[in-house]
Amino acid sequence: MKKRLLFPTLWEQLFASIKDAILSNQYRPGEELPIEKLAAEYGVSNTPVREALARLASVGLVNIIPNKGAVVAPITESDIQDVWEVRRLLEPYVAALAAERCSKEELEPIMSELQEVLAHPEDFAAYTRVSFEVHALFYKHLSNRLLRELLEKVNIHSIRIRSFVEGSAESERKEIVRQVAREHLAIVEALHRRDAKEAGRLIQEHLEAGERRLLDVLHGRREGTHQAEAIRAAAEK
Repeated sequence: MKKRLLFPTLWEQLFASIKDAILSNQYRPGEELPIEKLAAEYGVSNTPVREALARLASVGLVNIIPNKGAVVAPITESDIQDVWEVRRLLEPYVAALAAERCSKEELEPIMSELQEVLAHPEDFAAYTRVSFEVHALFYKHLSNRLLRELLEKVNIHSIRIRSFVEGSAESERKEIVRQVAREHLAIVEALHRRDAKEAGRLIQEHLEAGERRLLDVLHGRREGTHQAEAIRAAAEK
């Protein structure tokens, strides 16, 4: 079945659609993205697919490998540490700015959505969407174009990493969702009170806790993989 495209130019349509599929892990880390296959799925020629993949490579979601083509960029422990280091450096500063610039009218619906996530932690799609909205608050009102573009790019990577790592932690997923939603709600409430100092402190604590959560899940998955391989190897002897 061909996918429906909504944006004005073909490569923009493809970029947005493939980006969303990568962020939601429909295309998983390490998965090949053959140009011909994507062109057939979307009902377009190869040229706009190449343009979209080049754009995805420029934001770090895709790797272009010579003689192989496009591959969804992997997610490693170093990726988590790199992204969260940048976030710790930037987000407390911009959270303080957001406390001055965000309106109560835009914050109150997000607070309500976070309450819904706490009431229904099994709705992982809603949790992911609201998480993106919360962190978008930190750059949407910035007048510094370069800083805004950097934060938008970092937010894309952080959402992808969290969706991949947290989404696979099925036994722990609801508790992770609750923890993150509570942290997000406290941050948005500080913005609502226009408490810049408290917003900066809370986002710093949230980022430190988030990095620990992601690394713990990643290490647990790696340990589980090693155990499964050891069991399989023993059974084959």
